[in-house]
Amino acid sequence: MKSGKCPKCGLSNVYFKEYALDAVNLDGKRVEYVDYVCTDCGYFETYITDKDALSKILTRTGELGDWRKAR
Repeated sequence: MKSGKCPKCGLSNVYFKEYALDAVNLDGKRVEYVDYVCTDCGYFETYITDKDALSKILTRTGELGDWRKAR
């Protein structure tokens, strides 16, 4: 999506906007994110852009186990 091409339908009608939909929260705090949407098929992705927030996921994985690595 970030390259402007939809991974689902392969077309290039991909648009993005920061904070487009509802807030994204991690550890009860709002984090920076960007939403991408394909206007042809409706495929949608959200990316957290806050690097500090992303590193907290690794900490929570070890301490609380509420995040698990996808395999």
